[in-house]
Amino acid sequence: MQNDRRALKLYIIITFAVSAVIEAIWIFFGKSATQLGISYLLMIVPLIAAIIIGRMFYKKQGVLGFRKSKFTYILLAVFIPLAYLATSYGLFWFFSKGSYNGSPSVLIESAAAYSGQELPSNIAIIISLIITLPISIITALGEEVGWRGLMYPIMQRMWGWKKAIIVSGVIWALWHLPIIVAGLYYPPDTSLVYLVPMFFIEIFALTVIISWLRMASNSVWPAILFHAMHNYFDQVVFQSFTNNPNSVYFVGEIGIITLIITVLVAILILIKGRSVFIDKPAK
Repeated sequence: MQNDRRALKLYIIITFAVSAVIEAIWIFFGKSATQLGISYLLMIVPLIAAIIIGRMFYKKQGVLGFRKSKFTYILLAVFIPLAYLATSYGLFWFFSKGSYNGSPSVLIESAAAYSGQELPSNIAIIISLIITLPISIITALGEEVGWRGLMYPIMQRMWGWKKAIIVSGVIWALWHLPIIVAGLYYPPDTSLVYLVPMFFIEIFALTVIISWLRMASNSVWPAILFHAMHNYFDQVVFQSFTNNPNSVYFVGEIGIITLIITVLVAILILIKGRSVFIDKPAK
């Protein structure tokens, strides 16, 4: 237990110290840093910190969670984010007339940026989907190996699953906060009074779902895939079909419709799947 405490403390210090430097650079240089891909650098910090802590404190253990997972949890990692995002965006498109533009413009623009030339729409869409999915998986791996591979199991061993979910959720949300407040994570004109509490609620709901996948599968791979598919379906697929300047308030990570549905999924897991947290040892 003492080893876990020391490991957790040092992991958080390393992660936030290195992240603070990167975030400061990002905030100072703004869009220029964004265009250079500084967000990708930030997202691998939890991974690097986890590798360091794993080698320092858990040399002979598979502490990062790189174990085989049952295919059921791989499917759930894809299906759950697809379900709540498709439902929320579908409802928004239905009730907000004109919000569905019928054209995946974001995908086409992305392909043009990668290729340096305009491409036929069908080819552009395929190229974008092929390119962005591996990127989503790599960036999700950068976060999840730290948050759920290393950090959450340590917290559950120390404090039990309830406190572990709350504290790990707070840490995950706070890690994003400087970039959010600086207007670099969401559209800069988004009201912080709305954005910050909604983001924290969404993060807690996602923490429940991802932590459940991690513990149920005894592997970090479903957590990585869930995070990747959440970002991919939301930011790449569904947003590309949405044309409404106020959509951020209704769909996506801080959209009220998506938030309500995601919270309901988290509650369902806590009701039906809480035995996973109680019965399975944290590894």
